[in-house]
Amino acid sequence: MYKLKENQGFILADVTLGIFIISIALLAITILFTQALLIEKVAGDYTMVANLIQKQLELLKCNAPAYWENLDLPCTISWQDNLSPPPATYEITTYVAIAAQDSHLVEVTVTANWKERDKNYSVQFITFYSKITQ
Repeated sequence: MYKLKENQGFILADVTLGIFIISIALLAITILFTQALLIEKVAGDYTMVANLIQKQLELLKCNAPAYWENLDLPCTISWQDNLSPPPATYEITTYVAIAAQDSHLVEVTVTANWKERDKNYSVQFITFYSKITQ
C-alpha cells in the first residue's frame, strides 16, 4: 500500500507531459496545414496564369504573317479573346517587338501580374512568330 501512495504524483506528471507533447505536435501539424493551403492557392494562380498566357499565344499564332508585317513595332496588343476576358485579378500584357536575332521574326512577350496577400507575382512567356509571307 505504501508504494502505491508514492507513485500517485508520477502518474499526474506523466499525463501532463503527454498532453503537452501532443499539444505541441498538433500545433505543428496545424501550422503545416495552413502553409500548405497558402502554397496551394499560389500554385493554382500560377496554373491559371500559365493557361491564360498560353491562350493568348495560341490566338496570336492564328494570325497570318501579314498581320505581323503590318504592325507598327514595337507595340502592345490587347487581349485576343473578346468573348472571355481574363479575370480582373490578373493583368495580362502582350508586348511585340522585332526580334534582335532576326528582323524577319517578331518577339512576342506575354506577361501576367497579380497580387496575392500583399505580395506581387509575375509570369512571363516569350515566343517568336514569322513576318515572312510564303
